[in-house]
Amino acid sequence: MPRKIVRSHIVCRGSARAPTMSIRLLGKIGLLYVGALVVVPAPAQALEFNGGVSVGGIQIGTEPRLAVSPFAGWLWRSEGDLRLEVHNMLSIVPGAGIGVYDRTAVTLGYATKTTTTSLGPSLAIYSMPVCGAVICDRVVGVAPGGRAQSDWYFAGALGVSTSVHVDWAGGSSRVLPGSLVVMLTTGPIWRFEVKSK
Repeated sequence: MPRKIVRSHIVCRGSARAPTMSIRLLGKIGLLYVGALVVVPAPAQALEFNGGVSVGGIQIGTEPRLAVSPFAGWLWRSEGDLRLEVHNMLSIVPGAGIGVYDRTAVTLGYATKTTTTSLGPSLAIYSMPVCGAVICDRVVGVAPGGRAQSDWYFAGALGVSTSVHVDWAGGSSRVLPGSLVVMLTTGPIWRFEVKSK
């Protein structure tokens, strides 16, 4: 049976509950990572900036989509191997209706000379064309979640980055039947380090 395409309205996800939950979530994130900074005993050794472009897939609704995702991050590294990073990734989903998925995360991780691994909570805002089992439409909303990232620097400042993202987009509807948004990306990464005196 052919799908019925509906384009006349926008579905807003979580207009009442999601903002309240997001404010509480951001408060908990802030307390958690302020605490992480306090308990790290060593002073900062270096600041690092990184960026790149990843390509991968995003699963939202019933159909997986290709996503091109430029990203940038700022991290604080201690004299040990711990690091704290603020990371932003803007995913552009091409197609008949272009989708945008913008995610910011605060992660705590482990770093060596050539590798970094991090994990932490994230918050995303999105505007995406989505097809459910019956109809297609554009959904707009806010999605809390989490991300994990692994970077391998094989040529000095140049490396490859792989990340996994899982977000919660709210309750289900005919347009967006599931609550989870899953994304897997990989691509080149470049870093620039500023050592403290």
